[in-house]
Amino acid sequence: MKVKQLIFGLSVAVLCGTTQFSCNSKPENKAEEVKDEKEEVIEAQRDGESKGDVMEEQADLDSARKDYKEAVKDSVRNN
Repeated sequence: MKVKQLIFGLSVAVLCGTTQFSCNSKPENKAEEVKDEKEEVIEAQRDGESKGDVMEEQADLDSARKDYKEAVKDSVRNN
């Protein structure tokens, strides 16, 4: 009986730990996207790409920033 209780307790602990980790991962993933998009804008400027291409990369960066802000708001609201 004690073995079953121990297994159940460990299972609950693992479940709680993974749930907490998954809740924090969305803003972290969005932050990583913002970082990647920013690097792409810098790279496009450095490589001398056309103004239109740089503006397209900047629009992608702006979109990633907006998604990040929304993910953070959702994270704060849910906690």
